[in-house]
Amino acid sequence: MTNTYITNATWAITGQKLDLRMGQSGDEPTTIYLDDIPLQGVNGVTDAGEMKIPEGARVIDATGKLLMPALFDLHAKIEIAGCSKRESIYRTGQAALQGGVWGMLVMPTPGFCFDNASTLDSFADAVTQRSAATMIPAGCITEGMQGTQQTPYNTLAARGVNILSDAEHVTDNILMLHRAMKYAAELGLTFAIRGDVPALTHNTYMHPGSTSYKLGLHGTPACAEEIGIETLIRLAQDAGAKLHIQTVSTAEGVAIIRRAKQKGMKGLTAEVALHHLLYTHENVGDYDTTFKTLPPLREQSDCDALLAGVKDGTIDCIVTDHTPCIPFAKKQDFVSAPQGMVALDTYLPAIYTHLIKPGKLTWAEVIKACCVSPAEIATPYDQEEGTPVVAPLLLFDPEVEFCVTESTMNCGTLNTPLLGTTLQGGVTMPLC
Repeated sequence: MTNTYITNATWAITGQKLDLRMGQSGDEPTTIYLDDIPLQGVNGVTDAGEMKIPEGARVIDATGKLLMPALFDLHAKIEIAGCSKRESIYRTGQAALQGGVWGMLVMPTPGFCFDNASTLDSFADAVTQRSAATMIPAGCITEGMQGTQQTPYNTLAARGVNILSDAEHVTDNILMLHRAMKYAAELGLTFAIRGDVPALTHNTYMHPGSTSYKLGLHGTPACAEEIGIETLIRLAQDAGAKLHIQTVSTAEGVAIIRRAKQKGMKGLTAEVALHHLLYTHENVGDYDTTFKTLPPLREQSDCDALLAGVKDGTIDCIVTDHTPCIPFAKKQDFVSAPQGMVALDTYLPAIYTHLIKPGKLTWAEVIKACCVSPAEIATPYDQEEGTPVVAPLLLFDPEVEFCVTESTMNCGTLNTPLLGTTLQGGVTMPLC
């Protein structure tokens, strides 16, 4: 079969003009590296305009478009209440495709409770049949995410699980957690947990500040997250376990992680949800449940510190924290409404519109935080003997503009503050 040639493309990270040929059936494509990023199925790359294209070949003119590796999301929930599991998998895969995401780490939920081998096997079969994106399950830390009895980590590891998480559930059983970390460390598994002290955050609904005071809502103190992060780091250090801190939302949380890394702690990584870089507690306004998240949206100073953490590498990943909620649930009063936003459909365009275009992040920083680092954390490999995680390519058109409407959302729900707004950038994915 004739190869596909991309001409006049701009490599997003450096701005270099590139032409490339992608292997089709019958070819033996090899992994190539651009700026140390392994790219999937590419046979050759040359400076733009120098490639000799045989007559009759398929050519894609990428003039004005950016060539880049597709993204990997390290934190997504895919369960949609009222939909079948297969429908949730299908819709999430389509949303990921639109948002420039080739793969994701799926958090456990009641409908996808990855605490046993049969559930993992069933999920893998459904993903193979229904999803346009790669979906890697995070095994539960405790049975049923109840925080009491640890799951059989050896069984989960045998099914390919590398990361353990109870999603938004944080246990207050420190003894069990410490013992579980020691066991997981022997298997090389990573614990993915958010910082929290449940006794401080029970029956709280948003960040304590001027908005919570005006609305009469109990605030979730920042110190609960920060004490939780400090505790998790100390436990992981003592247990010799790898630790990934989920959805950091406070400036002091960033500082704690930075200090631990500067002191040489191995196996420590962290993430920030995109919405914690874009919004503050003031966006809640008059009880707008769209902005109810876990952890809650914080102050502008926290947003700035989180962004600085991404730029200096303290925060390794930017994630969607994609959390589908049906319209009825979000139309309840603020106290009763569930937490979370959906973000997969709009992931790369939102990053470009709100972070790259205004100059807050560079393309190189985004690729590191949204592709390279999360993929390496989700699927670790032996640097000497293993094969690196290889991302497919996509083309991104920075000149495309579109309004986010119900018709542009594939994920199955509409709980996003971007609804009705205009984003810039269109994704073509995958190219190989």
